[in-house]
Amino acid sequence: MSIANVNRYNYVAVGATSSTSFGAAGAFIHRVVVNVASNSEATATLKDGSTTLVAIPATQPIGSYSVELNVATSGAITAECSQNASMTVVGLFSDYA
Repeated sequence: MSIANVNRYNYVAVGATSSTSFGAAGAFIHRVVVNVASNSEATATLKDGSTTLVAIPATQPIGSYSVELNVATSGAITAECSQNASMTVVGLFSDYA
């Protein structure tokens, strides 16, 4: 008997005041978790090529926000956080397989 690995997702952590690009066309984004430490200058953006998938505005209340996407990408993924925000992108990315 074989057991399938249900923990197959990768993740990319993006810290405050940082940006990273990863993945390629056909990558799968399962979920995005954004942590807002202060509603002053705490923006977070996730893009698929030039298309914005998630945008957390600077006025968002303090807390953690989980956004389930379940989408295949058409290009490289870019995640960017300003100060007081961080993000974890969960999915299947060729860069992190």
